[in-house]
Amino acid sequence: MNLKAVAVSALAMSSVAMADIADVKPMVFESKFDFETTVTTLSNTLKEKGMTIFAEIDHQAAAKQAGLEMQPATVLVYGTPKAGTPLMVKDPMLALQLPLKVLVTEPSKGKVEVMLNSAEQVVAHANTPYADVENNLAKAEKLIKATVAK
Repeated sequence: MNLKAVAVSALAMSSVAMADIADVKPMVFESKFDFETTVTTLSNTLKEKGMTIFAEIDHQAAAKQAGLEMQPATVLVYGTPKAGTPLMVKDPMLALQLPLKVLVTEPSKGKVEVMLNSAEQVVAHANTPYADVENNLAKAEKLIKATVAK
């Protein structure tokens, strides 16, 4: 194979890989609750399961402070240091993905959506195989869905 053919093949493969990464979207499902109840229920449930809420980011409030308007949108940043720390010690790249995040938003009146990256998406950006997180990170996504999904 000549150098030009190798270069074209490499470019084509990298374009496909970039497209695959760009097409990865978070898990999205509709909540059975209104916006405030969804945020409160998720926060309380995560705490009840021993997780820490590291931050609650109210994007709508921040927009309002900047003189802007947007739909309700709150991100809960959560996790369990006991579970996350050993993963980050083994693979420091995971620190860019942890703690986990869940977005609650109301893109249209009365339609509350919950969005989060799957455990597969979290580890896709690191050197950790899914098998190493399926018993902790994957459980969190199942808990969230079971708690608020319609």
